[in-house]
Amino acid sequence: MRKLANLFLILFIASAVSGIFHVVAQQYGVLSFFAQFHRILWGASLISGFFVYIGFGFNRHLPKRVLVPLLLWLFWSLVAYWPLDYFAQGWGSLIANIAQLIFGVLLLKVNFLLNNKSLLLVPEQFSGPVAFSFATLIKFSLISLVVLPVSLLLVGFSVVSGVLDRTTAGFVQLRPDGLYMQEKVYHRDGKDIRLAAMIHLGHGSYFRDLIASIPAERTLVLAEGVSDEAVLMREQFSYGNIAGNLGLSSQEQFHFAGRRISLADLGQPYRERYDGPHILDADIDLQQFDPRSVEVLNALARYVLNADSLWQGYLQFNSWAEENITVETNRVLMNDLIDKRNQAVIALLPQALERYDVVVIPWGALHMKGIEAAVRAADFYLHDTYLRRSISFLEVPFGRILQQFRNDD
Repeated sequence: MRKLANLFLILFIASAVSGIFHVVAQQYGVLSFFAQFHRILWGASLISGFFVYIGFGFNRHLPKRVLVPLLLWLFWSLVAYWPLDYFAQGWGSLIANIAQLIFGVLLLKVNFLLNNKSLLLVPEQFSGPVAFSFATLIKFSLISLVVLPVSLLLVGFSVVSGVLDRTTAGFVQLRPDGLYMQEKVYHRDGKDIRLAAMIHLGHGSYFRDLIASIPAERTLVLAEGVSDEAVLMREQFSYGNIAGNLGLSSQEQFHFAGRRISLADLGQPYRERYDGPHILDADIDLQQFDPRSVEVLNALARYVLNADSLWQGYLQFNSWAEENITVETNRVLMNDLIDKRNQAVIALLPQALERYDVVVIPWGALHMKGIEAAVRAADFYLHDTYLRRSISFLEVPFGRILQQFRNDD
């Protein structure tokens, strides 16, 4: 048990060090190696910490004053050190890892004061009365009735949060109080590219805050929104109905203030005295989609977006999808929805940067991973980040939503 506890102490310190390197490397675009190495060490510290916790029930000699604080810190890490990152404005991860390193070193020092020999646990700390005690096991079991369910809940939360973080390159972040969207500002040679992750449904304050943050002068907003010149959509594609059922606002209710320009205007001189950003539709037309993708979008609108019952609409769409959507259809759909559209907005960046000092790309979060890769490849470096809460769990009418599900059943 002593060796396992020492391994936990070492892994706790090592995961803090790897976390610092990971955050620093992330600023310079060196992601994969440090990210994977840090996840391995952090996961190993969680696993070893779990077995150390179990050891408390069978070995009374384990120094709780040294180990319990570290276990509590790991609990905090499962919720991404919330709410630290919200207040630290993008530096939360670095601050948390530095604090973890300092905290771990301090507790190693406490252990040294306990044994007067080593920063790690020594055999003398496990000498004395018999390690196992039925009274200790009973107390441990009673405490675990609370600790283990909470631990499982936190682990589940961490897994979902991690999947969101990796899928969206950190642009969507789950926290105990809500869902957050991250904006990343990239800089090079006096030019800024603002990658502002968007969400179709959110609180109105989120959309208003983002719109208000757009500077007025020498700014271009590359707007998202697939056009439909040939009227291929037979159904109305709007999130307004779902937004109303969930007590949220729809992105389409809010518009960026400014002067809309055409692609031809990019070659014209900038109007220096114009009070407001310029807005360019940077998306593609539905005619560039595969017909199979258009059919899926029509079905989604028909069964889900325009349904009186969100739950029943989902079930109907799921039934339709089982009969009509294949693996190949999924591949084609993602290529149309993400890849083709990303290529369109990325292709406009060189020309936009020649004329504007700030280019804002307020696109859906799933687009951001690919767009960010292209921005990094153009030698832009991460200059700043901002977190905005798009959905507050405390403001979502869960009671009303639950009642709708009951009525549907």
